[in-house]
Amino acid sequence: MEGSNEGSGFEDFMFCEETQTLSYDEAFSDLILGVYSSEKEAYAKYCQYAHSTGFSVRKDHHHFWPNTRLIKSKDFVCSKAGFKKENESGTKLKYRRSCTRTGCPAMVRFSVSQEGLWSVKKSVESHNHELARPDDQHLLRSARSISEDNSSVLKSMTEAGIRTVDAFTYLSDEVGGVANLGFTKRDAYNHIQKERRAKFESGDTNSLIKLFKERAIDDHMFAWDVETDEDGCLLNEKHDQRPY
Repeated sequence: MEGSNEGSGFEDFMFCEETQTLSYDEAFSDLILGVYSSEKEAYAKYCQYAHSTGFSVRKDHHHFWPNTRLIKSKDFVCSKAGFKKENESGTKLKYRRSCTRTGCPAMVRFSVSQEGLWSVKKSVESHNHELARPDDQHLLRSARSISEDNSSVLKSMTEAGIRTVDAFTYLSDEVGGVANLGFTKRDAYNHIQKERRAKFESGDTNSLIKLFKERAIDDHMFAWDVETDEDGCLLNEKHDQRPY
């Protein structure tokens, strides 16, 4: 999108009256006064403030400098900003996730110089929903990530035949609890499944068979079968979820 929203108070800070009492703390002060050298650095700084306050962050609209692909401004918003679009295809969805968006106005807009320096030009602090309690802040989506070290341990342990849940428990015990780990049990399962899919999508048949075997161990409702030729190459595979 080319720059089209540059005339609506973009040049001035905007601090709205808060629906909940949020202190003008050091994290927010550092955020609005800081200058950042990259989008990653600016995003990390806003996330630091957001997580300490009790909300998760989502990346939103951006604009470019004219006739370039250089970002001129970018918005980061509360994860509950906006509303989900209705299903426009007319098809009936078998499963529908409950919508958690509330149209929350909280956001920050960064202005980016042509030299690539990021600085805050607009901020809305107010939220129209409850914020996460301190004990739950580690569960916020944008607060969770699996480090390279933890990823390596998860992969090594599961490849050695250790269940994902046991590998997760080991890592959480090492740091004194799940709250200090930085990701959830579901994140660990998703990460391992993603790694395994990447292997067999690249043609690793043995990884596919191993994935089915491990899935059957963890999920007793999962059934699978494969056909191989005399050289052990995969001819056909079938899998299904058994009904209760």
